[in-house]
Amino acid sequence: MRQSRLSPRQREALGLVARGRFFPDLVREDDGWHARWRAAGADNPWVDEYVRSANVTPLSADAEDQRHETIHDAWLMALRSRTGLVRRDDAECAAFAAELGEWHGGAEDDAAARAAIRFRLESGADGFRLGCAAPRGRRPLKALGQAAYVFGPLRAMKSDGHGRISVALSRAEAESFVRRGAKDLADAGYAVEGCDFAAEVVAEAEVAEAAAPPTSPAAATLRLSVKVAGETVGAEEIRFLLDQRSTLVFFRDRWIEVDRSILKEALRALEKSEGRALSAGEAVAFASGIGAVGRMEIAEARAHGWIRGLLNELKSAKAKAKAAGKGAREATGPRAAGTAVPLRPYQARGVAWMKFLTDHGFGALLADDMGLGKTAQAISWMLAVARQPDKAPFLVVAPLTLLANWRHELARFAPSLRVYVHQGDRRRLAGAFRRAAAASDVVVTSYSLLVKDYSALRGVEWAGIVLDEAQAIKNPDTLAARAARALGVRRRVALTGTPVENSVADVWSLEEFLNPSFLGDRKSFAERFAKPMAADERSAAGARLRRALEPFVLRRLKGDGEIAGELGPKREIKEYCQLSPAQRAEYEAALEDWRAGERRQGDVLALLTRLKLVCDGEGKLARLMDLLEEIFDAGESALVFTQYAKVGAALRDAMEGRFARRFPFLHGGLDAKGREAEVAAFCGFEGPSAFVLSLRVGGFGLNLVKATHVIHFDRWWNPAVEAQATDRAHRIGQKGTVFVHAFITEGTLEERVDEMLEKKSRVALSLVASGEAFLRELPPEEFERIVALA
Repeated sequence: MRQSRLSPRQREALGLVARGRFFPDLVREDDGWHARWRAAGADNPWVDEYVRSANVTPLSADAEDQRHETIHDAWLMALRSRTGLVRRDDAECAAFAAELGEWHGGAEDDAAARAAIRFRLESGADGFRLGCAAPRGRRPLKALGQAAYVFGPLRAMKSDGHGRISVALSRAEAESFVRRGAKDLADAGYAVEGCDFAAEVVAEAEVAEAAAPPTSPAAATLRLSVKVAGETVGAEEIRFLLDQRSTLVFFRDRWIEVDRSILKEALRALEKSEGRALSAGEAVAFASGIGAVGRMEIAEARAHGWIRGLLNELKSAKAKAKAAGKGAREATGPRAAGTAVPLRPYQARGVAWMKFLTDHGFGALLADDMGLGKTAQAISWMLAVARQPDKAPFLVVAPLTLLANWRHELARFAPSLRVYVHQGDRRRLAGAFRRAAAASDVVVTSYSLLVKDYSALRGVEWAGIVLDEAQAIKNPDTLAARAARALGVRRRVALTGTPVENSVADVWSLEEFLNPSFLGDRKSFAERFAKPMAADERSAAGARLRRALEPFVLRRLKGDGEIAGELGPKREIKEYCQLSPAQRAEYEAALEDWRAGERRQGDVLALLTRLKLVCDGEGKLARLMDLLEEIFDAGESALVFTQYAKVGAALRDAMEGRFARRFPFLHGGLDAKGREAEVAAFCGFEGPSAFVLSLRVGGFGLNLVKATHVIHFDRWWNPAVEAQATDRAHRIGQKGTVFVHAFITEGTLEERVDEMLEKKSRVALSLVASGEAFLRELPPEEFERIVALA
């Protein structure tokens, strides 16, 4: 049972038991006499439960049903039974309870006598002495004698003839007393004065504004103070304490035990902090309560001037981004300057938050749940920053499977921006790359090329950088993480749908990229935060870290009330994929074979099938695996539709290889029993999963509301058929927003047909009724345009 979940009375009882403050008793209750464990000096029924549960054995569990020769035996066994019931004559029990009462009274008197004895450690020319006022009376003398069993040197106590009794201690004995003996005596009920065992050494800081403006490297100054045993000390006094060359030191009229290594760290911290200038990030770290000087923790920090105001503004900006605005239930929010598509209100708030942070020199971690439009928000942020005098291009780094998505999202949201996608064997290098970057507003590349082409990227002055799927740099030792940090771009944004709270160790790497030095060095972060949080997720270190990160991390979930109201019941997302070089060659070969033939009507359908199967290859498969991993990490499930049974079988095999578990697959080759078994396997699986379905077989008659994501791996090009398949998840009983992912291979007939559907052209209207069959009726030149590879 976690201590934090106990009631105050339960915690009190555990403390009493831990200190041995309990005794056995016999009490009269409604159903008879019971052997009970009672708290000394308190009335707490939990004491009996805790002591009893630790003493019950198989032999003693049912003691009330056993026969005992004497009441003493019955009572002793009942103290270790489940109920404590003593089945003896009432008069006999009453007499025994009276005897116990006399004994208890004596014990309470002894406790009072011990509390009245006050030991004090003193020092003089002849060394150390431990003594107390000479007790008077039988019980006080007895209590003093018992103290010798707690701290051995007290056996040699003698009276000084002036009303005190004491014993001389060697330095080793005095150190033993401060280190252990004083606490042992206090735990036994004696009073101890004149020493402070394990005196705390803490540092406090004041962060004040410097003459320099907030955007300068030296924006604030640090004034550090150190407290020992609650009292402020300077560097000279710390040196004096260290000069005593002992953990036991005399400090301001009392003896204390201090950790010399912490004292040395405190001295180094004072020396290093004298007149130290802080950057804005370091100043906010101290003001947020996570600053450190070397290995010295800052227990308390006070901020003044603009720093305090900035911290309040950071918290306010985060609160506005999280809160529902006045138009929260509107379908769309304000259109950011330069965007072709209006933002939803929560997205507009996210953009404002990112801009506020980056305008003040801080990095922003946008950790919105998947499907909430992190890419759109990042593009709008770039447009907002681009309105400033800085004309340099932005750099976007994303996984290879998302480069096509970025190209299309930039064209959709910000058609005015010039985009250069840096990828492939034909990418530009050296001077050609610099010229391409200078002629662009946004450069998009992959994490692998961030490493491989680092020297070219390093040679460009960037207006800002966006890391998509930023968990790619969660390991700070990877080349990608080191390259991202080394670029030193001033405006920094990271996007991830994976909550950073899931892995404390990952936080340092992400924040070291976004806000360098904010969390200190990696080693100190592990000692101060990662280790304590690994031992106890509710530790004080974890609470401090979460408070400090609060202004710099924006995490919103699809299920949040204000977000759900803005999203609506269904949202469609296009997932653009790229052909690999092998796929491109196969696609071209299919077109050449068709062009060389007689072009009969049947050959058109055969060509379309062949081209679509080429598009269903490794590019889409890589994106599917990444998307499913993100969906599973969010604790959600997906339906994966395909037209082709052999593609479905390949997807299932690939998924089982990637995630090392079985996935159900519904196709036309199953009988009714097999079909029911596959549906039950998906619906009955505890936890996130995926269900691969043939579009025609799985597109009707099923209720699969466990899924909140529907993935159309390939397209039927009949919106009615696709909507019917989507409605397996988007139907009565579905409590969440359903995200519909349409996979499109760019540069192929899939992209051309999708464009026709988007434009709602006359030809596209026939798709609703005929699907891809309409392509047979197109003029040769139009058909060639659609199937040609871009």
